[in-house]
Amino acid sequence: MSSDRFNYYLKLILNSSVSEYGTLYDAVFYDNDLTEQEQAELQSLINRNYATIYSRFNPRVINKNSGAEEYPPQTDADDFGGTCNFLGNEYLYGIKWNVYEPSSSFSGSIPRKWYYNVHISNLLTEMLLDVVPGRYKNYFHVPPWILGTFQAPGTRYTTLTEIINNAIFGGIIPGWDYLIERGIPKEFVKALEETSPDYPQ
Repeated sequence: MSSDRFNYYLKLILNSSVSEYGTLYDAVFYDNDLTEQEQAELQSLINRNYATIYSRFNPRVINKNSGAEEYPPQTDADDFGGTCNFLGNEYLYGIKWNVYEPSSSFSGSIPRKWYYNVHISNLLTEMLLDVVPGRYKNYFHVPPWILGTFQAPGTRYTTLTEIINNAIFGGIIPGWDYLIERGIPKEFVKALEETSPDYPQ
């Protein structure tokens, strides 16, 4: 790559601390002077550096309120703790999804793909937390293959359709249309209601 902007970001990434990676990731994403290929390469470098640092030091995170040990942050920045392989983006039901498959450590997983969208997951968490298995607050923000493992204790994988039906039956939400009213695209809601696709897949 000969781009001056690419080289500028490359130097920044190589000389930045982990705490600055989030800001750099966003800066690369929104920089229109970079090509898509340059953006992808720089973001991949940020992700690799982030994952390498965490795996090297195996940090412990202590909740200052409870004193309990917790796991370090697992997000798309480190492919959810190295549990996924990112396959790319896909538009489905009017939504742009990040698509993942299980890493080799989870090759026996029944769900073979996971469609993730931060905004949709936030909305689902707000509405359905009371009925997700184990009331695990990150249920919609983690890949289905880690549910029920040490990384998500007290949980199990359940399809989104089943969770929504349980929420309606239990009076947590009034019905399917409530999801649309709260901002989830109608096309996605109707597909869930009528064809019952698994989510995450």
